Amino acid sequence: MIRSLLHFLRLEHIRHFMTLFSSSLLGQALALLLAPVLSRLFVPDDFGLAALYLSILSILSVAATAKYEQAIMLPRADKAAVHLFRMVIGLAAIVSAIVIVPVHFFNTGIAALFGNEAIAPWLYLLPFSLLIHGILQASIFYSNRTKAFSRMARTTLLQQAMISGVKVLAGGLRTSFNGLITGQIVGQALAALYIFGYTLRQIAGQRIKSSFKDIILQAKAYSQYPRFNMLLSMTNNLSGTLPIFMFTWGFSAEAAGLYAFGYTFVFRPVSLFSQSTQQVLSQKMIEQYHQGRYIYPALKQMVQRFFLAGIIPLVVFTIWAPELFSFVFSETYRTSGEYLQVLSPWLFMVFLTSPLTFLHELFFKQKTAMVIDLIYLVLRFLALYLGIRMQNEMIALILFSGVSTALVGYKLFWFLYLARRSNRITENKHPD
Repeated sequence: MIRSLLHFLRLEHIRHFMTLFSSSLLGQALALLLAPVLSRLFVPDDFGLAALYLSILSILSVAATAKYEQAIMLPRADKAAVHLFRMVIGLAAIVSAIVIVPVHFFNTGIAALFGNEAIAPWLYLLPFSLLIHGILQASIFYSNRTKAFSRMARTTLLQQAMISGVKVLAGGLRTSFNGLITGQIVGQALAALYIFGYTLRQIAGQRIKSSFKDIILQAKAYSQYPRFNMLLSMTNNLSGTLPIFMFTWGFSAEAAGLYAFGYTFVFRPVSLFSQSTQQVLSQKMIEQYHQGRYIYPALKQMVQRFFLAGIIPLVVFTIWAPELFSFVFSETYRTSGEYLQVLSPWLFMVFLTSPLTFLHELFFKQKTAMVIDLIYLVLRFLALYLGIRMQNEMIALILFSGVSTALVGYKLFWFLYLARRSNRITENKHPD
């Protein structure tokens, strides 16, 4: 798997990838090593509550930045990138302040709407989490622009270490609050402060000032991000968190927790690998595309090698996931393994496709991507809703996994199709 990517990248990119991936790997290895401990310190209801909080946060976090953080990498001039960086921080602060109103006045009503009243006290922390998310994302993308990959790697490692450490500490002390949520908040906050401090010092050395007019000009120049990418990301996040919302509402917090535990066990390492890959790969592809190079053959070969690398883990989880979960995490989480059996084909397709998800932005196909994801969201909702109507969790997941595998597979072929058409330099913008 790693060899497949290294074969594709040049020496400089290999160094960057290994810097990012090694930190992700260490952080993930720590989380996986502690997973058997956490499964004995917390019950499925705890995991369900934490998953619900993070699901709500993932939806609101898209609005908090309007996805302008993704534009930080694009301007030729550093001055424009700094304006965008400051705009993202400002947007996150404004949205966080707005969210304070509903979580304060309608706290219990919101909790009842989600089907889990235990989430009510945690909703008060959402504004803080949103602000921290905006700071972290803006700083990461600016660091990626300046090729500060070592800083990004240390940030990832710090975040994962603090999340795991706080979870174990809170669980060991048998605290009355949910240590899983606390670990996520503390880890993200410390990581954000760490990389934000470095980024501020770097920007201060450039002596760039940002006026309100400068920020508005950049907001207009990259208006496709709130117009298309924000809705695209929101539907994407909602689509990914849909099982948590619907399992909590249609079944129970315990069912949502069992799903979240099994899903996270596999999806987290896949996500971290994909994020590290994409951060390096996207910069390389953007650079090569603007130089007029043909990127399709190398991308196709990389996907083929990823397929060969991932097929054995897919078979293992599809056949033996319940036994593995029962042995490693206790019999309580055997059901999580059964869920994972059903979800494995979809997660395998995500593994193949995630590193390529920047391609629709490179070719200005945000509108098409948004339509695909809206269809994806509707079909997944219908699949889960049918299972809930039948009051059968496995049927819900089988339908959900089937629809998800088909749609992600379609997106993979679409991404490769876009890359295949990249045999010449095109105009800077190609609206759908």
